[in-house]
Order: sequence, then structure tokens, then C-alpha cells
Amino acid sequence: MKRRVAAILAADIVGFSRLIAEDEDGTLQQLAAYRNVLDDFVAHHGGRVFNTAGNSIMCEFASAVEATRAAIDIQDYMRTQNLASPHNRRVQFRIGISVGEVVERQNDLLGMAVNIAARLETLASPGGICLSRAVHEAVSGQIAVPFIDIGERQVKNIPFPVHAFTIAGPDAGIPAEPRRSSLRPWAMSSLAVTGACLIVLVGAGGLVSYGGPSGPMEQPAAEAGILSPAQTFLLPVDPVEAFSGLVQRGGQIDDPHSAPGLYHNALLLEAKGEAIGAHRAYYTLARMGLDFVDPHLRYAALVRAHEGRFIARQVYAELNEDAPTRATALVHALQFDGAERRARLDAVIETHPDYAPAYFLLAEEHSEDRVGSLQTAHERRVEQAALAEFLKAHEEGRLMPFFLDQSVAADWVERAHKRHARLSLSGESASALPGFDP
Repeated sequence: MKRRVAAILAADIVGFSRLIAEDEDGTLQQLAAYRNVLDDFVAHHGGRVFNTAGNSIMCEFASAVEATRAAIDIQDYMRTQNLASPHNRRVQFRIGISVGEVVERQNDLLGMAVNIAARLETLASPGGICLSRAVHEAVSGQIAVPFIDIGERQVKNIPFPVHAFTIAGPDAGIPAEPRRSSLRPWAMSSLAVTGACLIVLVGAGGLVSYGGPSGPMEQPAAEAGILSPAQTFLLPVDPVEAFSGLVQRGGQIDDPHSAPGLYHNALLLEAKGEAIGAHRAYYTLARMGLDFVDPHLRYAALVRAHEGRFIARQVYAELNEDAPTRATALVHALQFDGAERRARLDAVIETHPDYAPAYFLLAEEHSEDRVGSLQTAHERRVEQAALAEFLKAHEEGRLMPFFLDQSVAADWVERAHKRHARLSLSGESASALPGFDP
């Protein structure tokens, strides 16, 4: 018998019996399609599937890091696929990962690591990932995701308590009945708070008290660079100033609770090519119900680049329903094409005539840069009128409060001035647009 150390990933479909009972053929077709994708993720990360039984899958990896990355990819893929499915037909995996010595027998693997992975999977929430302590120690410095220490758990047929950690995706919850008494002193660390924010942070306001894009927000003062990290009380902090301070200070925030911290981290992670970490930070920020437009535009662009325009449209349809703001309505409109995109932009302006960023994007929609030589005289008038309203809002101080990153707003203003000047020289006069009077 061959013995070696391996990382084991165990995955199981939540509510499989119910799905089969309701639609056996459809569920089996779904399962076959998802198995192909899952196999691709496993192979991409250097693993192999060594055992399957019904709706359960066991995979082997040479590295705990690659096993965890594969699990994150699988859960993120499933989350985006489920956006387009009715709630009662959504397929969700629970995943458990352990590492240890295994025995190979006829291409199958046996051993305590296999058993523990299977038991950790039962501790994971739907859409979540549960890791052994050994896996957590191996990956915590390698993968930029929040981990939640759920302490030691007694699981079936394992003679000793298993110390477990979870990685909870946006749709996952914390496993039920954590044994708080078994947590070590450091268990409720900043990473635990960060992980929790991905689950419950801001559908109804979360940890941030915010009065609008121009008002103060409650933010950890240490995150804004005002107080030492040891000081845990909150002070009112202007979010724009806080974000500017984070940019000047540099470095990733270990425990972001606020929009400036999350946006700062998202931009850093995106720049480093860590798309999953960036996605999580953007998604948490997007559900805060704020009207800052620049984080939403960056997040939508990230989703489009990795998942395509259809998924970006689904993500923003969900956000616009669950955490509706002027920003989510505007960015949702941008995920469409052609006449529908223009109609939706017009509708946003008609509904929210005070939302200054919408005018710049409406002007771009009708600009020569977008439509080329086919731009008509009417489109030039629409563009000029929208630019005039945008610049008026800037002059009256109604634009900048909608941007966390003021450099983005400044770039928009500069471009609007140049384009408006060229249109004015062309002799075209602005005409009124539905919903506003230039």
C-alpha cells in the first residue's frame, strides 16, 4: 500500500433528495453539467477526482492551497450560476477540506484525512467551505479571503474534536451552533469579523451608519488612519477623506468595516490579480446601499471580465432588488445594450434627476466615441445637454459626493469640459431632454 500526504476536498449537494423528487431528469442534467465544470476546476488546480457516490465527490490535491483555491472557484461559479435560477431549483455545494496521510488502494484513497474532509463538509453551510486547522495554517497567508474560526467540533466517527474554520461566501451562512466555549482567545479576531460581514453586513445597514453620499459615516477610526488600531471606538469620518487617507498610506486593510476600507482593498486585490478577493470586497461594499458610483462601475467591470455581461446583469439585478440605490439602478442599466440601454439610462434620469453621474454616462452613450461617424445631430444635442447638466451639478457641488475616489470624478469633469467645448464650437445647440431642463 502506498502512503503519502495529500489535501482532500469533499463536496456534497445540499438538498439533493428534494431536487431529485421535484425534477429527477432536470436535476440529473444539471448535476452532469456541473460535474464537468467541477472536474475542470479540480484539474486546473492540479487535483483529481478519486471517488464519487451519488451527489458526493472526493478529490485529491498535492497542495492544501490549491485545494482551497479550487473550492473557492467552485463556490463562486455556483453562486453566479444560481443567480439565474429560481430559489427552489438552485444547486449548492457544501465543501470540506483536510490534509494528512492517506493510503492509495486501486486509485481510491483511504485514511483519516479522507474521513475528516467528509465530516468537515457536513459542518459547512450551503455555498460554504469548511477547513481543518491544518489546512487553515497552510493557506491563511497564501489566500486573501476571510476565515471564521468556529472552534473545536465533535463529528461523527472521529474519536477526537476537530478544530475547524470556514470560508463563507456571499450566499453562505455561519454553521449553526458554534461551540463558543471552545474558541481560543484569538478566535474572535478581525478576520472573523470580516468573514461575518460577508454574510450579514449590510443588507439592512450592517456595521455602517450612513446618511447619504455627502454625509458623515460611522467608521472605525483606526481604518481611517486617525487612531491607533487598539482604539476600537467609532468616530464620524467623511468617507471621501477616509478613502484618500488610505490611498496615501497604502497597504491592505486587515479588517475593513467601511466603504473606504473595502474599496481600497478591492482595488489593491484587483491590481494584484486576486480577482476572488476583489470580488468579495466589492460585493460587500455593493450591498451597503450607498450612492457612490465608482466602486459599482469597477465591480461591474470585474464581473463582466470574468463572468460575462449576462452574469453582470444578473448580479446588478439582484443588487438593485436587495440593496437598491441610484448607483445600482444606473450600473444595472449599463449592463444592457443598444436601445434598451439608452431607454434604461433615460428612465434612471427621469426617476433620479438629482443623480449627477447619470448625465455623464448618458452623454457618453450618445457621443461620437460610442456611435462613431453615425452620430446624428439629435445625438449631439442630447450629448451636449447631458454634459451641460453634468457640469452644472459639478459647479453647484452636487457631483463630488457621489465618488469615493475623487480622482475619478476629476477625470470625468475634465473630459466633460473638453467634449462640451468641442460641441459648442460645432454650432449645435443643446435641447431639452426628458426629465431635466439644461
